[in-house]
Amino acid sequence: MRPPPSFSRCPKFLSLLFFAAFFFISSVQAQDKIPSNMVFIPEGYFQMGTSSGNDDEKPMHFVYTSGYYIDKYEVSNKDYQAFMDATGHPAPSFWDDPRFNDLEQPVVGVSWHDAMSYAKWKNRRLPTEAEWEKAARGNDGRLWPWGRKFDKGFFFFFVNIFGQNDNYAHTAPVNYYHSGVSPFGLYNTAGNVWEWCLDWYDENYYRNSPEINPEGPQGPLKMKVLRGGSWVNSIEGVKVVKRARNYSHIKNEIYGFRTVLPIP
Repeated sequence: MRPPPSFSRCPKFLSLLFFAAFFFISSVQAQDKIPSNMVFIPEGYFQMGTSSGNDDEKPMHFVYTSGYYIDKYEVSNKDYQAFMDATGHPAPSFWDDPRFNDLEQPVVGVSWHDAMSYAKWKNRRLPTEAEWEKAARGNDGRLWPWGRKFDKGFFFFFVNIFGQNDNYAHTAPVNYYHSGVSPFGLYNTAGNVWEWCLDWYDENYYRNSPEINPEGPQGPLKMKVLRGGSWVNSIEGVKVVKRARNYSHIKNEIYGFRTVLPIP
C-alpha cells in the first residue's frame, strides 16, 4: 500500500494552510481588540448596489473590503462635545436647538469637513461608501438592515423615518432602535440621519469602480456622498443602497456621521 504523501512534498498545500491560519488568527486578534463602541467588520466580499433601483445604484456588483472597525452608533452630541472641548472646534449648526441637542441624539448640522476633523481627532476617518454599505447590509444582499421592508411589522419601532409612528418626530437617540440593527450590529444605518462618507460622488462610479477596497472616484469633484437616509425619509428612502450627495460645506439638520478605524 502506498503511504500518504508527505506535507513536505506538498508546498502548495502548506502555503494555503499557512495563509488560512494567518488570516484566521488575524481575524481573531482583530475581534479581541475591538475599540469601545465599535464593531469589527471582517475582510471579504459583499453584494453592493442593486439591479433594480435608481441609476446611480446600478449595477449590482461584488466588492471586497479589508477588515476594519466602524462605530456601532452615529456620533452623538455627547461625543462631539468632547471633541469641541478638546480642540476648540466651533459648535455645529442646531447645537442650541432643543429638537436636536439632547446628549444622546446624533450630532447634526455638521459639514463633511467637520466630520473629517472629528474623525482625525479620534485617529480615524470617515467610511468609504463600500465600507458603509457592507456594515449596514451584511453579506446577503438585503435592502434594509433588518431584512425585508416589513419583517419587523408595520409600526416603525425599529427605524426612525418621517412621522411619529417610530416614537420620534425628529432624531432619536443613537442607541434606540435595537430591533433595526444591521447584521453586524450597527444602529441606525437606516433612518435617523444621513451619514457623510469619505468618497466623492459620481453617479456612474459603480460601472467602473475597483473590485477591491474602492475609495470613490478621484477628485476633486463637486459633491461628497451621504448614506442611510434620515428622519425625513420614507421607508423606501432608507434602503441601504440609497445614495445621496451634497457639497462638502453644507450643514443641515438631517446630516450626521460615524467613523471608521482601518486595521493595518
